[in-house]
Amino acid sequence: MPDKGKWNIPAGKLDYGENPIDGVKREVFEESGLKFTPKAILGLHSIHRKDVPAKNSSTHVLRIIFTGEFSGELTNEHGEMLDGELEIAEFAWLSLEEILAIDDSLMRYHDLKDYIRDFLANKTYPLELITHLVQPPVAK
Repeated sequence: MPDKGKWNIPAGKLDYGENPIDGVKREVFEESGLKFTPKAILGLHSIHRKDVPAKNSSTHVLRIIFTGEFSGELTNEHGEMLDGELEIAEFAWLSLEEILAIDDSLMRYHDLKDYIRDFLANKTYPLELITHLVQPPVAK
């Protein structure tokens, strides 16, 4: 897997039918042990990954980047297991400057540093940008 050993922010996939706000809270907790309260959206990124093999094509990710507040203690004990190993091999709380200094070859996504630049420029969008709808079943 091309991402093994690379740094990333907490991230993951939505469970089927899950509200993205609930999903980000869940993923942050699973990957860091921290409780996260989203306050704004930093960006919506469409990422076409040609470096990850898929069944019939490459991977295409639609990612919502949130900003917010954290509480709790940083821990890896809530992470998922993959092939008998913890999904998150190493974790650390880094300053924005430390992240910007990491060599790009050690970053999972090429645009991770762009998120920090956008954050420092106060480029955010309201959470209300996301509307989670649940379509009820059609009555017969």
